Amino acid sequence: MGSRPDLDDSYQQYIAGQTMDWSRLGYVQMVKDRVELCSAVMLLSDLHRMKSPARKILMFPRLWLAEAEETKKDPQTATTWRLLRTAARRYGVTLVPMEPIVDGADANLGSSYSLASIYSLAEFERVVYLQGPGTLLDASALDSMLAFSKSETMAAFPASPERKELSTSLLLAHPSKETFQQLKAQRASASMSDLELFQATFPVSESLIADWTLSRGNLYYESQSLRESVDEFNATAFEEATTYVRLSDPELPGPEYDVPYSDRVRLRPKNREAEEVWSRLYEDFRQQRMDVCGLDLEYMPVVLDGLLSGLLSKTEAETKL
Repeated sequence: MGSRPDLDDSYQQYIAGQTMDWSRLGYVQMVKDRVELCSAVMLLSDLHRMKSPARKILMFPRLWLAEAEETKKDPQTATTWRLLRTAARRYGVTLVPMEPIVDGADANLGSSYSLASIYSLAEFERVVYLQGPGTLLDASALDSMLAFSKSETMAAFPASPERKELSTSLLLAHPSKETFQQLKAQRASASMSDLELFQATFPVSESLIADWTLSRGNLYYESQSLRESVDEFNATAFEEATTYVRLSDPELPGPEYDVPYSDRVRLRPKNREAEEVWSRLYEDFRQQRMDVCGLDLEYMPVVLDGLLSGLLSKTEAETKL
């Protein structure tokens, strides 16, 4: 399984001598809808707790700043403002309002915003974006990648081991006004997802995180892969080798929802040690959601209840086959 990438000598020298300008290196989280805000603040709180020297940035719709005082009495809006204050005051996060990626688009719609806006952060030399929601186990490998990688316009996590497509799971970007304007123009020409926009703009062969960076541990990992674990899986080795785990299981609506225990039992990994890790990741997320955001897990809406039941039935049918 390997281990987390070792910190090289130059990184150790920095830690001792504070020789690097970390003010131009950052971790960025982007919130397009209010429901994403807590998870973003949680990830930034992980970086604060682990004492990452890089700056922490939270991008959110500028529209939120224009909300009238009476609107802020709405519970969801009040929570939004409370979490933004928490991010800034408790975790030292830089708050960056953003505009829709297409001029004139409806600012109330989450789909009007794009990951391309990270390229508007031109004061930064390099930024790392991690797709949430998830749990950061150790920031050191990401800090090292952020500090000592070359400033490529885009270095993305590959969508598959074959390295033929990029993904938006983990991005290391060199922001610039020129690239931002290029992406804005491309997006204005046709409606497309962030992934489609990046795939249309950046050549895959030149836009993936280097193989050697990914070869010495799980820099990015998805929880659903724990359900494919083999008998040799070792929980201690996994946690020592893994940097970040995105909590993403297709049959579940997300870690922020309170899924009935019986359903969770049916979905958890069959391997005992993998199941311990999987269950602990979800439980730690639940506890951190309360500690950081002051929020319990959300009740699963009826539409999601029906979706989950259908997925579970399909899973059980496939298992019988």
